[in-house]
Amino acid sequence: MPFKHILIPLDSSSLAEEAIAHAVSIARQSGADIHLLHVQKSSSHSDDHCTDPVDWRLRRAEIRSYLNSLTEQIVAQDIQVTVNIVEGRPAEQIVEYCEKYGIDLIVITAYGKGGISRFDFGSTAQKVFTGSGRSFLIVRPGERPASQESTSYRRILVSMDGSPRSEWVACKVASLMRGQEVEIILLQVIAVPEMPRRMPVTREEHATREKFVESNRRAAEAYLEEIANQLKNGIKVRPRLLVSQNVAERIYATAAEEGVDLIAMSAHDWQTGAQQVTGTLCHTVMCHSSQPVLVFQDMPESQLQALRGSVDNGNQSYPTFANNGAAHQ
Repeated sequence: MPFKHILIPLDSSSLAEEAIAHAVSIARQSGADIHLLHVQKSSSHSDDHCTDPVDWRLRRAEIRSYLNSLTEQIVAQDIQVTVNIVEGRPAEQIVEYCEKYGIDLIVITAYGKGGISRFDFGSTAQKVFTGSGRSFLIVRPGERPASQESTSYRRILVSMDGSPRSEWVACKVASLMRGQEVEIILLQVIAVPEMPRRMPVTREEHATREKFVESNRRAAEAYLEEIANQLKNGIKVRPRLLVSQNVAERIYATAAEEGVDLIAMSAHDWQTGAQQVTGTLCHTVMCHSSQPVLVFQDMPESQLQALRGSVDNGNQSYPTFANNGAAHQ
C-alpha cells in the first residue's frame, strides 16, 4: 500500500482547501485515512501578545466547526478522518504531527492564507518540505475549481532517469492506480551535455557530443520499454523519450503538452545526494509546474535529523535550472 496516513494542513483559507480533493483521490485509491490539522497561534506566537482569552476560545470553536464541516464531506466518501487543532508555529507543529502520527504523505497547497506571492511557495509550505522528510503532493491553487470535492487522475507523468529511485516511483504509482482507467507516461529526458567556452565548439567535439547523446538515447529507449512492459497489468503505460538541454523545463513543459493530471517523481535524481530534502531537478519542477507534483521521499530517518533544524529558519537554498540548462543559485 503506497500510503496509509495522509495529512492536510489547513489554515481556514480557500486556497489551502484545494488540497482536499487531491488527498481524497489518493486516499480512495490507497485505502488511507486523512488527518485534518489546523495550527492555531498561541499568544506567545501571535503578533498580538495581548490576545483576549474569550476571543481565543471563540476562534478555536469556529475552527472546530469549520473542520467538522469538512470532515463530514470527506467521511461521506467512505474515508476515515482524524481532526486535530494544535498550538504553536505552523511548520514546527506540522512536522511534529507527522512524526507523532506516522504520516507518510502530506498534501498541501503552495500558498495558504497569506495568498499567492512572487515566491514559488509560501513560507510554511517551504519549511514543511524541508523539515518533514515525508512524501508530499504540492498543489498550485487556482489551477482547478476549488468546489470539486474529489478529483481523478486519468493521465500521470512519471519522471524517469534510469535510477532505482525513479523505478521505485513508477512501481508505486502503478500500484496506486491499479484497476483504474489511467494512462501512465514514463518520461525520460536525455540531457545534452553543456560545453561552456569562449571558443566555438569544433566539428569533432560536436560529433562526440552527438555520439554520446545518441548512445544514451538508445539505452534509455530499451530501458523505458522494459519498465513499461513490467508495469503493464491492466494499466496503459506509454514510454516517451526526449532530448533537451534543460531537463527540468522539458519535464513540466511536456506535462502541460500532454495534459496530465499529475507529475510523479522522486525527491532525488541520480545526480543528487541527500544533502537536501529535494534535489535540484525535483525542486525546479515543483517551482514551475502548473500541474500537481507528487514527490516520493525515501530518505532514511538518520539523514533527516540533520535537516530538521532548518524548519525554524528555512535557510536551505536550492539551485534552479537556467534557460540554458545550467544550474544557478
